[in-house]
Amino acid sequence: MNMSIGFCYLQLIGITYVISVLMGAPLLTDILQTLMFSIYIVLIGFTPIIISLKGNLHEIYNFLFQNEFYLIISTSKKFFYMRNLVWGTIIGAWLGAIPIPLDWDRWWQQWPITCLVSSTIGASCSIIISYLWLWIRNKQKYNEDIE
Repeated sequence: MNMSIGFCYLQLIGITYVISVLMGAPLLTDILQTLMFSIYIVLIGFTPIIISLKGNLHEIYNFLFQNEFYLIISTSKKFFYMRNLVWGTIIGAWLGAIPIPLDWDRWWQQWPITCLVSSTIGASCSIIISYLWLWIRNKQKYNEDIE
């Protein structure tokens, strides 16, 4: 593994950890659970982009937020899937925090179980929706070419 890719993983895990705490994850009590959550989010959501952009954190940031020449790159199907995978994972994890404060007192409401499950669902849904989106777009383009 390239040193910059490994360093990028560590940076993104740290960033994800800090953002998780700022969004409401326990600061002093569940440190290991929050760290494992951060590792999981980076592994499931960011791995394709980290490898494709060779661990350059600045390029990853620019790509995710559509700066500079990344508008051209993002027209590629591969980068379309990768960008949506990251956002699907993040949005899924964020939505997974909804049932945590409810008064049901179930075992699955503990931090970060709901966020892990929903981030996985969000990542999966983002791939399926991206595929359907591109399929519909190609079908429309094909029908326009025929007419």
